[in-house]
This record gives sequence, structure tokens and C-alpha cells, in this order.
Amino acid sequence: MSRILIRAAVPLLLAAATLAPAARAQGVEPNRTPLRTTLAEIATVRTEYVEAFNKKDAKAVSAMYTPNAVHIMADGSVVNGGAAISEGMAKDAPNWPHAVVKSDTVHVYGATAVDMGTWTVHPKEGGEVVSRYITVLRHDMRGWKLANVVVVPMAK
Repeated sequence: MSRILIRAAVPLLLAAATLAPAARAQGVEPNRTPLRTTLAEIATVRTEYVEAFNKKDAKAVSAMYTPNAVHIMADGSVVNGGAAISEGMAKDAPNWPHAVVKSDTVHVYGATAVDMGTWTVHPKEGGEVVSRYITVLRHDMRGWKLANVVVVPMAK
């Protein structure tokens, strides 16, 4: 009986081995998310982040970071780890100004993406403060999360 199964399986295996390289040659890669979909997902994360920030929802903002994330603040201070980021955000959230984020560049490397743009805040005292940001995002089973965030004030 095992010979019968082997004889039946051999043509199927040969066909699969022949078709897989042909599909790859046509640019079809298995288990890949189209770039357009990935860019839309990252744009959604960016929008949800700034919306939660403007609602002063530290819990929602903190949930967007990986457990081992690193956040380098505009003043140069470094916050290591999701727990420390969450703790700092909970403390600072009541004083968060209104923010606007604008991405100008996104590079995707598989399950890693780099998003760069401007982060503009509007303090209660008036005016605005514009900074550049670089965010490294990682994709896991729960979607895109912030792994590293760097905020750099723009020169005046």
C-alpha cells in the first residue's frame, strides 16, 4: 500500500517543484504582504498614535510600543523599555500639547519599517514646536509596533 501512495505522490511533488520556481520568476513571493497594504497599515498606526496622544490617552499610546522599545526624547533623554515608556507617558499625558504628525518617508524591509517625518506640537502658551522624527516599527502577530522612536528638534 505504501508503494501505491508513493507512486501517486511523486507526480504531485514533481509538479509542485516545477511550478514554484515559475511563480517566483513572475514576482510572486509566498507569504508576502503587498507594499501598498503595509504602507496603509503603518499610516493607520501613525494616525491612531496621534489621535490617542491628542486625547491624552497614555495607555493607548503606550500599547503601541514593543516591550523592549527605546524612545529618545527631543531633549536627548532616553527611555528604555515599554514599561518605562508607559510609566513616563502616564505621568506626562495630562500636559501633552496638541500634536500633528506628517510622514514624508517610509522604508519597508520585511517585518521592519522606518518612518520619518515631522512632529509638530502646539503648546498651551501658543505657537508651535516642530521636530523631526524617525520611528522604527516591527511587525509581529499583533501588527505593527514602535520599536525605536527618535525625536530631534528642528534648528531655528
